[in-house]
Formats: sequence, C-alpha cells, structure tokens
Amino acid sequence: MTAQNIRIVPLAKLDFPDVVPRGRVQCGTEKYLAYRARRDSRIQFLHHSSFNEGSETSSLNDINDIVNSKKVKENKTVIDLNKLSNEELENLSFYDVLGGIKMHSTPEQIKRAFHKACLKYHPDKEGTNKESKDSSGDDPVFLKVKEAFETLSDAAKRKSYDSTVDFDESIPTASDISKESDFYKVFGDCFERNLRFAAENDPDQNKAKEARQRKMKRSKGKKDKNGSMNLPSIGDEKSSIKEVHEFYDYWASFQSWRDFTLKATKITEHDTNLASDRYEKRWMEKEIARQAKAMKKEEMARITKLVETSMQLDPRLKRERIRIENDKKEKARLKKEKIEQEEKERKEKQRQEEEKKARQEEIEREEKAKQKAQREQEKKKLRKAKQGLRKLALAEYDNDAAKDDPTWPSIDDMNDDVEEICHKMSALELEMLATEVSKSKNLSLIFDQANNLRDDIAKEKKAAERERAIKRAEAQKKEAAARAARAAAPWSKEELAALTKSVKKYPAGGANRWEAIALFVNNMCKLDDPRTKEECIEKYNQLASSLSVTKKSNETTSTSKDTKPATEWTGDQDKQLQAALAKYPSSMDKNERWSSIAKEVEGKTKKDCVARFKAIREALKKK
Repeated sequence: MTAQNIRIVPLAKLDFPDVVPRGRVQCGTEKYLAYRARRDSRIQFLHHSSFNEGSETSSLNDINDIVNSKKVKENKTVIDLNKLSNEELENLSFYDVLGGIKMHSTPEQIKRAFHKACLKYHPDKEGTNKESKDSSGDDPVFLKVKEAFETLSDAAKRKSYDSTVDFDESIPTASDISKESDFYKVFGDCFERNLRFAAENDPDQNKAKEARQRKMKRSKGKKDKNGSMNLPSIGDEKSSIKEVHEFYDYWASFQSWRDFTLKATKITEHDTNLASDRYEKRWMEKEIARQAKAMKKEEMARITKLVETSMQLDPRLKRERIRIENDKKEKARLKKEKIEQEEKERKEKQRQEEEKKARQEEIEREEKAKQKAQREQEKKKLRKAKQGLRKLALAEYDNDAAKDDPTWPSIDDMNDDVEEICHKMSALELEMLATEVSKSKNLSLIFDQANNLRDDIAKEKKAAERERAIKRAEAQKKEAAARAARAAAPWSKEELAALTKSVKKYPAGGANRWEAIALFVNNMCKLDDPRTKEECIEKYNQLASSLSVTKKSNETTSTSKDTKPATEWTGDQDKQLQAALAKYPSSMDKNERWSSIAKEVEGKTKKDCVARFKAIREALKKK
C-alpha cells in the first residue's frame, strides 16, 4: 500500500460510501489534526510544493504526505553516484545527490538522506570505488554529498540554491506562437514557472505571510471561492479585460524572493571561510553582495521583459488596443463633426446677423432719407410761408389808409414784427395768419400777434429767471446746510495737527493765507468733505481762545497751590506711616522703600509720606 492511498480525515466528517475502498485509515479528532497541521507548518514551504495554504482537505493530504515521507515508491529509480562521470555528477542537483529527495523536504529528512548517502558513499565503506578518488586522495562523490548536505542544511544557502536549481529562465517569443490559442499555453506555463519566486511563495513563512497580506490589501480583501488568496492566472479567451489588467498589474509590481548569493559566490570565486582576516572576509562579502545585487537587477529586468512581451503578444490586449484606437478615432471623428457643425452654425448665424444688420442699415438709411426729405420740404414750406407773409404785409401796408397816421407803426417796425413772427411760428401758423390778414385786410393782426409773441417770450424769460432764482436759493440753502454740518462736525486729531502745522507754515501777513491753510489741511488729511477757509479760521479762533483760558486757569491754579495749606494727617494715617516705616527698613532702595510705604498709607502719595516723615523728624529734633 503506497502513501497515496492514505488519508487523514476527522471522524466527525466521515461520510461512508456504499462501497468502501480498501486502504489504510488513520483516525484522529479534529483538534489533534489541527495540532498536527500547526506543528508541521514550521516546515519551510517551497515553490511548487504541495504544502500550501488552502482548503482543509489539501492540508490533511499534506499531513498525510509528511507522515508517509519515510516510504519510497517501489518503482522509483535510485541513481548510483559511483557510476556517473564527473561531468554528470557536477550537473546533478543536490536533491538527487542525497537520494532524490523532494525539494520541499524537511531538515530531518535531509539529515536522514545524508546519513544514508554517507553509509553508501563514504570512502572507508567497503565496496566503494577506490579508483574514483582524485589526485589529492579525496572522493569527488563523497565531496559532492557533503557539499549537498552543507548547502541544504543551511536555510540561507538552501534558499539561494533553490533560486537557481532546475529553473528555465527563457522567455517565449512570437515565433513560439503559431496560433492565438498557443499564447495562453506558452505564456501561461512561463508565468506559472516564474511564480515559483513570488513573494507569496517565499520559503520564509513570515515574509510569505506579509506578502499575502499586502496582496489582500491591494485586492481589497477579495478571495476566491475557497476563501484563499490565490496567485493570478493568465486566464483564457473568456477572461474579462479587467481580469487581464489585474493579472498584468500584479506582474508589473512583481516581488521576487530569489536569492543569487550562492551563484554570485561561484562567479566571484570568493570563499569567506578561507579569508585570512575579518577585513578580507568583509571585502569578500561586499563583492558577493554587489554581484548578487547586479544579478537580482538582471532578474527583475527579465521579468519586466517577460511582462512586456506578453502584453505585446496577448490577443486580448491586441483587441483591446484596437478597440481603444477605434474609440479614439470615433471620438476624433465625432469631435471633428461637432466642430464642423459648430463652425457651420456659427457662419450661418454670422451670415444671418450680417443680413439683418444690412437690412436694418438699409431701413435706417431710408428712414433718414425720408426724414431729410421731410425736413427739406418743411423748410421749403416755411420759407415759402415766410416770403408770402412778408409780401402780404408790404402790400397791405402800402394799401392801408392808416399808414399816414402818426400813431401807426412804421414800415421798419412792421418788418421787425413780421420777422419776429416768422422766427417763432411754424409754416402752418404763418399760412393761417396770412389767410386771416388777406381776408380781413387788417395789419393789426400782425402787430397783435407780434405783441403776443413778445409777451410770451417775456413770460418765458421771467419763468426761466424765476426757476433759476429758485434753483440758486436751493443751492445756497444746501450749501449753507452743508457748511453748518461741516462746522458742527468734530475735527479729528489729524485735522487739528494739520491746522496747527499749516498756521506755523503760513504766518500772518501772507497773501491768501487762509486759502493756503485750508488747502494744506485738505491735502494732508485727504478729506472727502474738504474744509473751507471760514471753518479753518473759526476753529483757529476757538483754539486760540481756549488756550488763553487754559493759560489763565493754570496761572490761577499755580497761585492757589502756592497758597494752599499742607494736607492734614489723621491719627490712623500716622499709625499706618509708623507701621510702614518699621516694616520697610532704611536699608532698602530709597525709591522702592517710599513707594512701598505710600502703598501702606491710605490716601497719601510718596511725596506726602516723605514730607510727613521730615516734619516729624524736625519736630523731634527741636525737642
């Protein structure tokens, strides 16, 4: 019975079929199996290992593999290292050297495999090939076994070795794809092969866990149907463009755990164990790290080239690029059509506006021409009416029998009246007046009309004069009110300072002194309502009178102060002074002492306290 037939299943979850297959069943509670899973999780999981975080069934199968890891398949081919040439031995992987163990083998399994290999290939063991020893006497097979164990038993060296062993770094090209369906197979296998070095598959489980958490954070916690965070797949023809972009986004920010320290050590040929001192060892380590860093950079460049090549040959992205290009062209076409339509509408609108403007200008020209012709006709009619009235007036004056009357107006007066009438009356009025004069043969109508016009003109003049007088009175009233308001408005400090400065600047006796003072004040203060010279004069007189009164009052006050008797001290104040003198000794600063004493005495200043002290001292001296 092989290891593949063994399964470990919780008792609570057993579901017996009708036909039970023959096999070995190891039973245990669910808690025991969880304990075994936690214990075995300390194994350093490697890429392409069956030990991966997944469903419960897969974890149980993994435990099953560990339990039966001691058993070897019957049909497994065991390589005899003694039968291999040096070249074949050099090309053999360390896992095959130790008996073909799995890449994900535990340290215990590696140790057991090494012990078996030692028993088989140790030079002192009987039956070994003595002829395979080199010139130095060392057995290359056993040296290879020792090298394999030393490398795989060290976690850092093993990780560096696993970074290069049995790995195809080639990148597919366009020649590898004969048809569109080949792309998913060729590049899918290549990406799947490179997932071996994904940070999520890091042998260091702590780093792998951090990488999976970062992936979950980037994908906003999205999981697959089994609840685990699976690494992205290239998909197939039916994959949505969003899934395709997510796949390439993952590889664009791909993080590799691959370590080139071991390979760099071989390239640089530096063995830190053979260093003569710590300085040489440190120099060797720096050289190895520099070479490993350069190789890691080349590795990431290879991944970048793989991603770029895949994106270039991906039929889904090709179709997407064609769709985007078509969309761009369609948008450009629609935009161009929109611009052309807008330009066409703009030109049409401009043409209509120009036509409308031309029609409007034509109508205005016709209207102006019509009005001009009408004015010319009215002027002509007015001239004709004036000439007719003048001729009629002269003819009637010559035929009038009253022309010899001394009281009758002279012909010059009549002409003046006619001109007055012609100047003030319209053509229709002149025609009507001429008709009345012609019918009645009476020139007095002309004289009366001229007198009426003169009366009207006089009335209009009087009315206009009266209107002007009213407006002047209102303006004077407003100006007086404004002047009174300005006079009542208080003078600001700036205005008073400017007035004082200007009075000194422009002394008495100068021409236009107060006009200059007013201008100076207004310019200095930039007043919206400027001060007049009358206001400046009035304010100056007020200030001068107040200064004289203040001077007299100051003189009176000084005289009264000289004659004022000394202030009286009460008994309480004397007690407060004595207590303060005792509280603040003479050793203090003089000013500070008397200031403190004055604070202790109510209603007295420092000067009063000093004077009282001196008076008391003088009185004591006289005694």
